[in-house]
Amino acid sequence: MKLLTAEQMRRVDEITIRERGVPGSVLMDRAGKAVAREALERFRPDSVAIVTGKGNNAGDGFVVARELAAAGVSVSLYMLAPASELGGDALGAYNDMTGGMTLREQPSAGDLRAALPHHDLVIDAIFGTGTRGGVSGPWADAIEAINASGTRVLSIDIPSGLPCEPPAPESTWGPAVRADLTVTIGRPKLSMAVEPGITHTGRVVVADIGFPSELLDDPAVTTNLITIEEARAMLPPRPADGHKGTFGSVLILAGSEGMTGAAVMASIAAARSGAGLVYVGYPSPLGTVMEGRLLEPVKRPLGGAQPWFGPDHVEAAIKAAEDVDAVAIGPGIGHREQTAEFLTAVMNRINKPLVLDASALTILADRIDLLGGRPAPTILTPHPVEAARLLGKSVGEIQSSRLDSFLEFCARWKCIVALKGAQTVIADPQGQRWVNHSGNTGLAKGGSGDVLTGLIAGLIAQSMPPLDASRLGVFVHGYTADLLAERMSVRAMLASDLIAALGEAWLRLERGK
Repeated sequence: MKLLTAEQMRRVDEITIRERGVPGSVLMDRAGKAVAREALERFRPDSVAIVTGKGNNAGDGFVVARELAAAGVSVSLYMLAPASELGGDALGAYNDMTGGMTLREQPSAGDLRAALPHHDLVIDAIFGTGTRGGVSGPWADAIEAINASGTRVLSIDIPSGLPCEPPAPESTWGPAVRADLTVTIGRPKLSMAVEPGITHTGRVVVADIGFPSELLDDPAVTTNLITIEEARAMLPPRPADGHKGTFGSVLILAGSEGMTGAAVMASIAAARSGAGLVYVGYPSPLGTVMEGRLLEPVKRPLGGAQPWFGPDHVEAAIKAAEDVDAVAIGPGIGHREQTAEFLTAVMNRINKPLVLDASALTILADRIDLLGGRPAPTILTPHPVEAARLLGKSVGEIQSSRLDSFLEFCARWKCIVALKGAQTVIADPQGQRWVNHSGNTGLAKGGSGDVLTGLIAGLIAQSMPPLDASRLGVFVHGYTADLLAERMSVRAMLASDLIAALGEAWLRLERGK
């Protein structure tokens, strides 16, 4: 699902009206009716306050007022601008309102603060995508009154005061409505997918009001939201006559002294991805631990006298990689100089899709040119600290520009990057970005990244394109954490819990539940 800017949404609206012949008043009527349905079904209110501005968002609000009043709801309409300032379709919607409601023009902030807490629901129809710069004056006072009301809030299209595009770190912007539910029209808006927008939008419902799909899904729009429907559509097939070879094989090169757990979790997660065979390559001195903790994955001791990767493991690793469909390197390998020599030697000799994570990314940060010689696709899965090292920026710079951080990097090095964190962002060499909304703070634990590495590598092994495997792996990783959060505290969630729950996550996706 595409995420649109205000200008992109305005263009969709304009083409729909002027070139496709759908009157603006019809679109407004559909939008208002969609919002009214959501208000009735989700909140079942007896008393609703609708706060409006003077543009098209207000027009949507007038339709909502009409529909709710017709449904027997007690409606109080608070118009921040006088009716004399309305125009176009908004004026038409205002004139179409019937009786059965209370109307108050230009209420003071004090009036709103006194009145709003006495309603079951407040509907925000002030600005929508019409916010330009920081909100101030009476408009800001009204938004603050809504936020202080303690009443549940539904915003139409986008919470008023929230810019449609994520604000620059140095920008100053005024208050924005904090909604419990946002009914967004056509497609979600860009800033709703990342912070600080997520804090303001609450749950998001997309209302289809008849915009042409080819306009909403224009490939020129480069930011996308990963949805559960898309995840289901990407599930790799499981033919009834399939065998181990059908479902591919993956090699996990991982582990070192004191960090064998990372290798164990990555390899078991790869097995839980559906891959037919999982091989784990490790320095031979780690064999006792690996034999004791791994059952399903095939152990591949690579020789060597030291319990960490070094130059003496290069040839054995290259040989092991020849027999699989995908390779992952990094979980628990550490970043000793000998290990850096190992990674340097194997990077451009592994002619298979390669997932790099954890210590491999720390090593790569000082040897970034290695990406230029890769003979096959490469996927990087950094957390913000690793991303900062790769890009030579501060963590603050990465976090304040998560959508854009890796666009240039991916284009230059022809790789895919999944920037982990709240709302993981995936970027590809063509400039497309995907934002993932599944997951919770239960993932903020050591080991959860190793699980993701194994998932992505295992999905690639099943003949999934690396980009699709990255998108599906990231979604399922978060989705599994969300399922776990239904029965355990996120405080207690462990990476091993994620692995154990992957079967339930796949089952729900397969069955469409």
